[in-house]
Amino acid sequence: MADDIVVQDSDDRSERMIRDPKRYFAEARQRAEREVRREVEGGPHRSEHVEHG
Repeated sequence: MADDIVVQDSDDRSERMIRDPKRYFAEARQRAEREVRREVEGGPHRSEHVEHG
C-alpha cells in the first residue's frame, strides 16, 4: 500500500450533533420515518444522502 494515500472522512455527524442536537435528532427521526413509510408502502429503496445544513 502506498504511503502517500490520504483518506478523507466526510462524516460530520458528531460535529452536527454537538452543534445543534435538537436539529440533528429531528432530522434523524424524519429520515427514519420516511424509511419506515417506504417499507410499509413497498416503494423502492434508495440510499439516503446526508443533508448538510
